[in-house]
Amino acid sequence: MATAKKKKKRRSQAPVALVYFITIIIFMALLLMLSIYLLKYFHIIQNETDEEQVVSNHTYNDLLGRINSKNVLTEMTLIRIDPENESMIVVPIPSWTVLKGDSSRTLRDVYESEGMDGVARNVEKTYGITIDNYIGMSNEAFEKVADVCGGMTYTSTEELYYLSQENDENDISIAKGELVNLSGRQIRLLTQYPVFASGKQGNVEFLGEAVEALINNAFQQPKIITDNLDNIYNIMTSNSDTDFSQDEWKLQKSYLKTMLASGIVPATRMIPVGVWSDSERFTVSDTFVEELKKAMSEPVVKEETPVSEGSEGTESPAA
Repeated sequence: MATAKKKKKRRSQAPVALVYFITIIIFMALLLMLSIYLLKYFHIIQNETDEEQVVSNHTYNDLLGRINSKNVLTEMTLIRIDPENESMIVVPIPSWTVLKGDSSRTLRDVYESEGMDGVARNVEKTYGITIDNYIGMSNEAFEKVADVCGGMTYTSTEELYYLSQENDENDISIAKGELVNLSGRQIRLLTQYPVFASGKQGNVEFLGEAVEALINNAFQQPKIITDNLDNIYNIMTSNSDTDFSQDEWKLQKSYLKTMLASGIVPATRMIPVGVWSDSERFTVSDTFVEELKKAMSEPVVKEETPVSEGSEGTESPAA
């Protein structure tokens, strides 16, 4: 009799325990849902759609500087990579650019005392844009990367002639209207030799045309370039003044691979406008700075056309 009563008591307690357990589970689920809501509300975590939007809208502004054999900053190229709009903007920047707020110094002067970090900060201030990564590469690195991209075809609108004081390999002789294939070394020399009628502005314009052509040429051989992306990164950053880390490169490379697979010709160039002084110092115009800011904040309309054919202070031009 007593045993039967105990069994009945246990059976009567079982439903109560089950209800208690279910109540706790429901309470914890509600608490979890409330916590997630509050975290999203205060932007501590993001919705999946927000994360996708952040990734797809990300752009990169890379500043590539060339440092010659005398450790002098010769010129720079700003490359804006916009994966979502499948476009790139190429902006050649003279190292002779006068700093905003300090007309006594140029970007070249800044490199001498502060390195590429100081240069990047002053490019941001003077040109009104943000730099995500910077690299100060050597002459040899510039030439190797240009050769990996396949060089460029070029037709000069004027006769270009220069005899080097070092050796015949550094001589330049290009007739007006002549179609030539330029190697990385020849491209590098034309960015610095005093061969253009417009002086250093001619060098700046050629640099912009060359980098635009190299990028678009690279995109016309996507398999080769995709296989060489890490090689290009290693060439540019090896023994260089850079803040471009491996982790940052891995993310940027993933976007570049997608763009290369799209069969696009992404690069367009913007040439800085301003005033060159008699001492060959360049002051960028406020109008160009505003145009650059606008271009960096809006999608670039790419032309559906094939790639066009198309002195450093007192030191030796070939330095």
